[in-house]
Amino acid sequence: MKTNNWLTNKYIAHRGLFDNKAIPENTLPAFERAVEMGFAIELDVQMTADGVLVVFHDDTLERMTALSGDIRQITYLQLMGVTLLDTNVTIPTLEQVLNTVDGKTPLLIEIKAHQHKVGVVEQKVADALCTYKGEFAIESFNPIIIRWFRKHHPSFVCGQLASELKDAPLPKLTIFLLKHLLLCRWNGSRFVAYDVQSIAKMKRVAKLRKKMPILCWTIRSQQQYKDTMQHYDNIIFDSFLPVADEKNKEKQL
Repeated sequence: MKTNNWLTNKYIAHRGLFDNKAIPENTLPAFERAVEMGFAIELDVQMTADGVLVVFHDDTLERMTALSGDIRQITYLQLMGVTLLDTNVTIPTLEQVLNTVDGKTPLLIEIKAHQHKVGVVEQKVADALCTYKGEFAIESFNPIIIRWFRKHHPSFVCGQLASELKDAPLPKLTIFLLKHLLLCRWNGSRFVAYDVQSIAKMKRVAKLRKKMPILCWTIRSQQQYKDTMQHYDNIIFDSFLPVADEKNKEKQL
């Protein structure tokens, strides 16, 4: 990437512009609509059992499809004809998304948790992005993934996803380190994306904001944006269309 200015001056559509009715989340129509509206796009990457990178948020298929099971344990061949919700829209591959967006707007790519050694999924993502001509950034809840990119692809802009992790099945020390963003220097994070429910009370977020952009997820109304905007530099949003205001007048639709 040549610049990461878009991280602070272009609103980021969470899983594209979707309604989960006619346009399901994390799909080509949702991304095409975001491009048309001038928003950057946040999306989620998983890897199927046969090593294909697909764009899908959940680990399991139940919420979005008529199937059940872990998407990471199913082959892409099994997924190819599967439609989402009550539509004819299917689960896209990362390659299809990159070809569709084609650099028209920046991409914020979350690498979801996986059971492989760190580097397996990440290298596939890197291979797909190394020839991509558009702007992009990588994010993950796993700080080791961010550190992997720092070591192997230092030109990639990568950042730490975070929240209070209240129900996370992790050791208390791990939760403390992640919650308070104490691994950001170690893993080379160049931005942070923090949960809107917790961001206001996290003092570490305010300290890091002096050094790097702070994003906030997921903002779901204009009022919620106005009520919390003093704590961050940009939003990852869904369920409404954000409107630029005087404080953030550089962020245009």
